[in-house]
Amino acid sequence: MKKESLAKRYGIALSYIAVSVVSLLIFWALSLTGVGAFVGIFNAYKLIFPLIVSISVATGIGFDHSGASALAGAVGYLVFGSSFSVLVDPKTAFLVTSPIKLFGSVGSDQLFFILCGLFMGMVAGVLYNKFYNIKMPEWLAFFGGRRFVPIVTSVVALFIGSFIANVVIPHL
Repeated sequence: MKKESLAKRYGIALSYIAVSVVSLLIFWALSLTGVGAFVGIFNAYKLIFPLIVSISVATGIGFDHSGASALAGAVGYLVFGSSFSVLVDPKTAFLVTSPIKLFGSVGSDQLFFILCGLFMGMVAGVLYNKFYNIKMPEWLAFFGGRRFVPIVTSVVALFIGSFIANVVIPHL
């Protein structure tokens, strides 16, 4: 399979994100009607938007746009978010994320997590490109190749989440 340029891969990832942003804005416009169902759908979509960003960037950066890279992006963001939320004091997290305003209420506290989803998607895509064809010993052969990528992504995301929670956030 022919490898694409990095710019084309980022373009594919941005096209996925553009579709997600259009969907988010449609749900935002529908939530302005005041119907409870639309408000609930918008709030749920707003909460999973960083996960969608991570999956789309990982899929776009992965050289064959495989589902394993999408799974690695999802696992990476979820492990990152879990390790970050366990290690950071809620008051500190609120102070870091509350001053950020974007589209009024659309991304009031989500920009930090969207950037983290973007970063974890890039990490997952790069790890997929590096480890998609790794060979394991015979007794671990099931976990070789594309199945190894979400495992290594979760370990890397654990360390990145711990680093950001313990080193970066206290110094902001």
